[in-house]
Amino acid sequence: MNQPKTTSLLVILLVTAIALGFALYTDHAWEDYYITFRSSKNLATGHGLVFNHGDRLHTFTSPLGVLLPAVSYLLTLNSSDAGALWIFRLMSCAALCGAALLLLSIAREKNYARLSAFLIIGWLAMDSKTVDFSINGMETAFLVLFLTYALWAHLACPQKAWLHLGAAWAGLMWTRPDSFVYIGLVAAGFWLFNEPARTGVTRGKMLGLFLRAGLVTTALYLPWLLFAWGYYGTPVPHTIIAKSGIGEPRTAAGLVKTMLHLPFTAWGGTGSMEGTFLPAYFMMGGWPDYVIQFARGLAAVCSLLWLVPFLRVETRAASFAFFGAHAYLSYYPYFPFPWYLPTTTLLAIFCLGSLLAHVLDVAGQWQSASSASLRPRQIRGFATVVVLLLLTGTGWATWHSARLFAAQQKYVEDGNRRKIGVWLRDHAEPGDTVFMEPLGYIGYFSGLKTYDFPGMSSREMVATRIKEENLWTRIIARLQPNWLVLRPQEKHKLANENYALMTESYEVVQEFSVAEQLDRLDLLGLPYLKFDARFTVFKKRPNSTRYDLTKASSPFTFSEKYLAGLKVTFAHAPSTLVNEIPPEATRGLVQFGFEEGAYAPGDVRTDGATFSVELVDEETVTILASRTLDPVARPGDRGLQQFKFDLPARSARSKLALRISPGPNMSKDWTCWGDIEYR
Repeated sequence: MNQPKTTSLLVILLVTAIALGFALYTDHAWEDYYITFRSSKNLATGHGLVFNHGDRLHTFTSPLGVLLPAVSYLLTLNSSDAGALWIFRLMSCAALCGAALLLLSIAREKNYARLSAFLIIGWLAMDSKTVDFSINGMETAFLVLFLTYALWAHLACPQKAWLHLGAAWAGLMWTRPDSFVYIGLVAAGFWLFNEPARTGVTRGKMLGLFLRAGLVTTALYLPWLLFAWGYYGTPVPHTIIAKSGIGEPRTAAGLVKTMLHLPFTAWGGTGSMEGTFLPAYFMMGGWPDYVIQFARGLAAVCSLLWLVPFLRVETRAASFAFFGAHAYLSYYPYFPFPWYLPTTTLLAIFCLGSLLAHVLDVAGQWQSASSASLRPRQIRGFATVVVLLLLTGTGWATWHSARLFAAQQKYVEDGNRRKIGVWLRDHAEPGDTVFMEPLGYIGYFSGLKTYDFPGMSSREMVATRIKEENLWTRIIARLQPNWLVLRPQEKHKLANENYALMTESYEVVQEFSVAEQLDRLDLLGLPYLKFDARFTVFKKRPNSTRYDLTKASSPFTFSEKYLAGLKVTFAHAPSTLVNEIPPEATRGLVQFGFEEGAYAPGDVRTDGATFSVELVDEETVTILASRTLDPVARPGDRGLQQFKFDLPARSARSKLALRISPGPNMSKDWTCWGDIEYR
């Protein structure tokens, strides 16, 4: 067997051994896989590509991510969920091997030193996020494959580069519809930093190549767009619609600001870049700080290499795409979910590998010019040590991630969330609905109609969420789900926001907890697992009616006192006071604040509260004024404050609600309202 074939075989064996070994050890199946697989299974069993039978809603993001599991389930003769997942894992493993072989081909074409190729392929094969999201049911391996294919088409394609590039772009779009961001960034990087003397292609010819590639992409991706448009009524996945509208509105100016601050945010924990080389959800705690700081620094370096003019074209292009991708991921998604990051990790690994190739190439030229010098050998020796340390560190992180995800699968997924779904399936009535945030396991194994937050499976949730400004108690009051599944912090928050709703309309029927088992584990990253250690299941009371948001409520007694000479109603947070509105009123004024004892020096003081004036009727809630007071930290928040507000056009049923929501706890939240003055 010749050397290239032997090397390729070794690469395949390496990638396969790591990926399948990780899968066998952890048996990790990601939460979102079961969101998608519910539609995949419905398609395979003849019920259509839908989450709920008969409801044509686009509840998945990746076309390949839903179609390939459907094929996998068909290959089991529609008989095995576990078998379908393993078949999909084998498909993903093959895709990851394909990506590694394409990287090897690029390294050969560009005459990279073996050490550089070893770094690139070894790092990709061992990166914890790439490996995990390639075997846990996500579409990550295919995203990595097609992005690598695009790099290969730019750098190592011997002929018909436009055809290969168009096919790579189409594969990216079939994998994730936001891949146009990566397509544009990589193409822009190679166009901006093109060196015609080396590439033999001018920028003008490159634009022509991109145009032809775009036509190929359109031809290959258009069938899916037409199908989705006809089947669902829109080509835009509902998952994208559901995740929009959370956080501040996105603007071009905001994106530019993010870009300007991007290298610095890698150190501040406010963007996606810091997670490039780190395990999934490292920010939850439990990982060594020196590892986090080193990974942040390395990512910051990768984001700036495109500014160095004498580096290779591919180094600068990969760095530029890496920078732009993290600008996108840091600004547009409301959270840097870890399954978004393997593409940026690939770009960073390739960037560093090509940088190493450049350094070793310069050292080789130096050796040729001065054979007596020991410095080039010292550089190669130092580079070898650095590569071994980087790969050792990556392997260490992946091993500890494997231990963490094995525990997650055993305790959190199979031991908690799957059991909740099965329990609901056994106890719910036909037609029941359930509200929760973690949709995957609970939604799949319960088989119920789901009102998940932010609404990936439910158009009703999205419409209500927008109308009620993402406030869970109002969403629940409107949708009236039969069941609620809440984490402890969610339960506490809802009780604080609307005590009466959570006590009068719902009752606790079951607790699920693996907290004691998790406390006995010694794992890096353990706080991440504890986030999902406890859940409480609530059931709607049999005789409860639709909760009226215009109803006064408080877990404490209302009382009237005088504060600074003004008669006020004391309403310890959380509380709601309701007022009738004179028909002719167009404006209002009300005073509010904390009693002095709430923030007086002592062992226990208030941690603040949010006051809001809301116009409420049976259909909508409009916030007219809102302010958070923290009299301990801000002396200006002490004493009585004042809201002045305009009253918009309203129905005769509308009322004015004065609501107070506590901070993280309710200690000494001695709050009050004055009488409303209508004008």
